[in-house]
Amino acid sequence: MQATQPPTSATVLVVEDNVDLNMAICEILESFEFEVHSAKDGYDALEWLKENKPDMILCDIMMPGMDGYTLLKHTRGDNSLRTLPFIFLTARTSVADRRMAKEIGIEDYLTKPVDSNDLIAAINNALRRRQIMQAEMQEQLNGLRDRIVGILRHEFRTPLTFVLGYAEYLLDVTSGDFNVDELRTSASAILDGGRRLQQLIETFLLLAELQNRELDMQEIGRVRATELWMDTKQEFAPQCDAAGLHLDLNCANDDAYLFADTEMVREALRRLMDNAIRYRRPESQTIWLSVELVPPATYVGLRIRDEGAGMPTEQLKRYATAFEQYDRDNRTEPGAGLSLALIRHVAHLHGGSLEIESELGVGSSFTLWLPAAVSGDV
Repeated sequence: MQATQPPTSATVLVVEDNVDLNMAICEILESFEFEVHSAKDGYDALEWLKENKPDMILCDIMMPGMDGYTLLKHTRGDNSLRTLPFIFLTARTSVADRRMAKEIGIEDYLTKPVDSNDLIAAINNALRRRQIMQAEMQEQLNGLRDRIVGILRHEFRTPLTFVLGYAEYLLDVTSGDFNVDELRTSASAILDGGRRLQQLIETFLLLAELQNRELDMQEIGRVRATELWMDTKQEFAPQCDAAGLHLDLNCANDDAYLFADTEMVREALRRLMDNAIRYRRPESQTIWLSVELVPPATYVGLRIRDEGAGMPTEQLKRYATAFEQYDRDNRTEPGAGLSLALIRHVAHLHGGSLEIESELGVGSSFTLWLPAAVSGDV
């Protein structure tokens, strides 16, 4: 079968320490009308990437200095490079090597020596997948506008009902019927409804901001993952005490670091914690916090597990979609769909993801996977 031409004019960065093989691969790609740039190792590639952005990276794994896995970590931690298709070209052929490469998010894994047709087909397929992903993302953004109208009808209704209902009650109270306890109850309900509305509005505004936002490299830094959970635990300790919930922080991976916009990630963790408290059951006793690692630690997971209401398996995918909320019509607490939409956008901006596991009536687990910081990140 003959290799096909690329779907669009594309630029490929070839990272290979073997000079002869590097040159041969570049010649093959150029013969298929790709624009090609080459680097002799990971350091050379990163230097070129500071000023340039290819459409994809073709990289050897075993290289002196910086290997392919480390280069991948750097690109996944860089906002301008995190979505680039990444293909490994290597002599390592074991099943374990292939599985590891797939788990850390590369587009394809080709073994040397590679047939030119197989090479071009793999590149074209990766570029097409990226085009499809970008089109789907745009479609989701378009659908977001339609969902906002629908969400307004429900998410704002409950707190607004509290505010208006109790305000009308106070207006109807005459001086002779005045009761301090009833006044306190009404004021408390109005305040609670106002705070819920404030949180919903702030979530909407932040979500709208994230739609067109890119990470500011001036605000990106290396931060210890456990520290983020420790700060969140301290912030929500009063609310957990009031709700009768114990916060259990597992510090087993205390040496794991993220490379992220710290304040943006903190906001995502606040939303996760708020949902865990808000959607608890009467039997709920504990919220577990932990930092998860998957070898070779390209990503770090910030996980929260609760004993809340949970959801059935068939609802998991829908629940993770922007503005979706399980059993919305029967819930009195608004906002979970908005919060998860916001958290997913934070993950997306960092090149990460939000993983959700749940069982109805048992509880849920949410893991925010973000790029790990590599040695030298500041």
